Amino acid sequence: MRIYFNGSFCNGKTSLKNWVSKAYGLKMIPEIARTVLAEREITTKEQLAKLRSDTELLYIIQKEIIERQYKEESLLSRDFSACRGIDSVAFLIEFCQPKHVLDFTVSPLFRDYVTWLRKDDVVTFLVKPEKSLLSQDALRDSDWELSLKIYGCVSTLLRTNGISYHLISDPNMSERQNNISNIISSLGAKKEECVHDWKILGRNANLLDIVRCNICGYQSTTVGKEDRKCLFHGREPVIGEYLVSDPDCVACIKEGFCKWRF
Repeated sequence: MRIYFNGSFCNGKTSLKNWVSKAYGLKMIPEIARTVLAEREITTKEQLAKLRSDTELLYIIQKEIIERQYKEESLLSRDFSACRGIDSVAFLIEFCQPKHVLDFTVSPLFRDYVTWLRKDDVVTFLVKPEKSLLSQDALRDSDWELSLKIYGCVSTLLRTNGISYHLISDPNMSERQNNISNIISSLGAKKEECVHDWKILGRNANLLDIVRCNICGYQSTTVGKEDRKCLFHGREPVIGEYLVSDPDCVACIKEGFCKWRF
């Protein structure tokens, strides 16, 4: 299975790529655009703006990004996730001259890449822009209007080139992960068994710990977690410590009594 997260900038695609790769044991395609720009020592917004004023050079670089993206994906062949796909073409359309757009969209590279993205093992997600996720860094765009334009272009590219996709519109990361899991699990994806690294978020009304795994993101209370560990086996003390056997702690079951708080 090949999973793509398409959309505009600063909308959580990289975070989703990293999460789904860890949760389902997939390889990750690196951010080729940043790599190419770094190789040309383009590391600031000012340098990026200067590049965009030179449309001939910009076209060469945009085409190189797409070529290398396709090559990287082809080398891995299967079982990977990527935070770029046909959306790389949207940036070429937005910033390059019309003649460049025409040249590229009739090129063998564009035809082959679209065919690659239509294959049966591909699952494409289109991530809707969310203004609250826009962030400032040295290179990344943060213009909301531009974000909407890129998103519209990506959506049009997907529909006009026959690439089926699932829309991710909820900005909440937990809801996004749940929706993605439901879709790819229904298509046969299997989650990797996680060796949970629990973080305590607080307590609920019943004074039960609310915990979330730092690795897979799963969130629950400590009650009923067959694979949780008790205080003696890796948890931090909060209230008090008592010498008891915790029936829900795998380590306790194997090793006998240990410490647990209540």
